[in-house]
Amino acid sequence: MKKRFRFLNTVTAGLAIFIASTAFQVSAKDSFTEAEIQASPYLQSVLKRKGENYDTSEFRKDGPYRIALAAQGTSNSWSALFDEHANWYAEQLGSSVIEELLYADAQASADKQVPQVEDLLAQEPDALILVPMGAAALAAPVERAMAQGVPVILCASAVETDNFVTEVGTNLYSSGAGLAEYLAKRLNGKGKVLMMTGIPGVSTSDIMEAGGKATFKKYPGIELIDDQPGNWSTAEAKRVMETWLVKHGSEVDGIWSGGAQMSQGIVSAYLDKGMKVPPMGGGEFANGFLRQAVENNLEYGAWQYPNAMIVLCMDAAINTLRGRLVPRFIDFVDHIPGTGPFSDVEGRQYYNEDWSDDVFGPVLFPAERLSKLGYMNK
Repeated sequence: MKKRFRFLNTVTAGLAIFIASTAFQVSAKDSFTEAEIQASPYLQSVLKRKGENYDTSEFRKDGPYRIALAAQGTSNSWSALFDEHANWYAEQLGSSVIEELLYADAQASADKQVPQVEDLLAQEPDALILVPMGAAALAAPVERAMAQGVPVILCASAVETDNFVTEVGTNLYSSGAGLAEYLAKRLNGKGKVLMMTGIPGVSTSDIMEAGGKATFKKYPGIELIDDQPGNWSTAEAKRVMETWLVKHGSEVDGIWSGGAQMSQGIVSAYLDKGMKVPPMGGGEFANGFLRQAVENNLEYGAWQYPNAMIVLCMDAAINTLRGRLVPRFIDFVDHIPGTGPFSDVEGRQYYNEDWSDDVFGPVLFPAERLSKLGYMNK
């Protein structure tokens, strides 16, 4: 069944649509112990910035604008479609709004991204949208950009400084905790679990992992028997899972997966061995995983991290340059329909048989564009 989503320019128009799953909540409402907050600088920052606005009058200037985008790059289909959403939205806004979209491909590497940001700043852009590949490594470049008078919009991940205009994403600690909570409750608070994380050093991965582990500790009957990064790669996740199956065999009761295409690789490893896939905390709106889930009747709780969030990042950059008040934390769940957490029940509705396995939804641009990119089944 095909689901269609209509994008609303929520930051500019001031509209907000919230669509939540009824079967599975990652954490629509923040609820943390004092110990969790004190142990997490990220949580402290997010909770402080929620409800705050940034007075961007100091950055106000007339358009059209030259906006720099320091992206993760084409390391996987999630990031490739992120870039395509950026190009599509720039076209929709037109040259009277965005004169030029400067671009740098970090190839998922902080070492590559740091000098790329410096190169972009040397071109004197009006604003910088950054998908940070390292929370520590990118802190200094963000500070330099702000000191240079270039407003910084963090997109999809965080850095170890609060000196930026806004962050677009979601509460990553809540997401990781919610997946662990789903799995622990599904196992009735008892069982052996595995954790597969993303790219070490990238805050999206590290913060989700912290939330997941803190939640598992609340359940004495849950035993974390192994954890390892899958680097947001289907092939790497499958390799790691194959090793785990040799090491742990059928004693695994559940798996926590930090998203991207890793869940698909995990499932493939089980299917290749002819083994039943245990319940998972960590499905996603990735069409390949959803296909596997439908075909094999998988049980899972899923979070979402839509590449379409780049449109909100671009909105935030434009509103900053127009001198408007900008929220210091923008949660995509509140603005892009269909991006809330979901379970295997809702996942059957998200699956799109016309899409290839590599598509991450929701997709905001027309199907014709997706087809030209080679992401549609014949």
